[in-house]
Amino acid sequence: MADLLPEKWMKGIAITTTILAVIAAIASSRSSFFVAKAQLLTALEGSQWSYYQAKSIKQYLFETQQKAFAINLLGATTAEQRDLMTKNVQDYSKDIARYDQEKAGIKKQAEATNKESALVVKRGGQFSLSVVFAQIGIMLSSVGALLKRKEIWIVGLIIGSVSLIFLANGFLLFL
Repeated sequence: MADLLPEKWMKGIAITTTILAVIAAIASSRSSFFVAKAQLLTALEGSQWSYYQAKSIKQYLFETQQKAFAINLLGATTAEQRDLMTKNVQDYSKDIARYDQEKAGIKKQAEATNKESALVVKRGGQFSLSVVFAQIGIMLSSVGALLKRKEIWIVGLIIGSVSLIFLANGFLLFL
């Protein structure tokens, strides 16, 4: 009878190790996906902020040109010159307002991308932690089998269970 008990829990070790290996594989795959997605989102966000900067530079050029026309308007001697300068100042004002609107939209997109990226990084981190705890659980289960020490396997089972929590949190983000 004493020989049967080790055999029963040894089957438990085999099943536990297999389940933890599957969890580690799923978590590793999801972690890789989210790492790649985070890199893409970071590049996209950088591109959006560069576009915002380009619009800011163009707006600054328009503001500078508008100021130059406003100064020239002060020195205009004829009604025709004043009308032309006034029209130019108004046209530049419209363009400056357009750039303000465009920049606001670009800024909103970049900030949304930043928030999405932070969420993706958090999810990826949860999957990475799941891999770590699953691997520790596998290692402890293996050592428990090798040494025929049930308590080491139980500790591995507990630590492996933590990997399930991180795996579920990676999918659902409840923590």
